[in-house]
Amino acid sequence: MGVAATVEKYLKAKQIDFTLLEHDYCEGSYNTARVARIDDHCLAKGVLLRDEDFHYTLCVLPTRNKILRHTLNQIFDRHMELVEEEELTEIFKDCAEGAIPALGEAYGIDVIWDEELMGVEEVYIEAGDHRHLIRLKQPDFAQLMQDKLHDHFSAERTRHSTLPKKYIRHEYEL
Repeated sequence: MGVAATVEKYLKAKQIDFTLLEHDYCEGSYNTARVARIDDHCLAKGVLLRDEDFHYTLCVLPTRNKILRHTLNQIFDRHMELVEEEELTEIFKDCAEGAIPALGEAYGIDVIWDEELMGVEEVYIEAGDHRHLIRLKQPDFAQLMQDKLHDHFSAERTRHSTLPKKYIRHEYEL
C-alpha cells in the first residue's frame, strides 16, 4: 500500500517533501521503531481520543512516551478517553488497522502535539500500513504542526528502552 491516499493528498497540498522508509511488517509503534532501526523518540505516534461530546482529538507524541491523560484533561478541561478500535477503522478508512498516521488534519481531526517532538532532527510517522514510515525533516514537521495546539502531555515509558545507537539508521544509510 505505501502511503495512505488521504495522507499523500494532504502532504502534496501542503507542499511537504518527504521520503518513504520501508521496513519489515510490524505492528505497534515501539516495535516499528525497532524494526525500522530508528530511535523511538523520532517516531511520532498518533493516538485518537475523544471527549464526552464525541469531539475527536489526535494526540501526536513520541513513540517512547505515554499520554498523561490527567494532563490532557486539564488542558482541554474535558474528560478525554481512548477511541474504540472500530471507530478508528471508520475514521482512518484508507489505513490498515493500527497504522494511524500522526496527521489528524488530513482526516479533519483536531490535533495536539507534544513539544518534545521539536527536539529531533527528523520525525517519522506511520504512512497508513505496517510496512512504511514517512520521514519528515524537522522544519517540514513544524510547518505541518504550526497552527496546532501543543503542550507537554506525555512522559517516557519506563518499560521501553532506547534502541542501542549501533542499530539506529543514520542519514547516510538511507
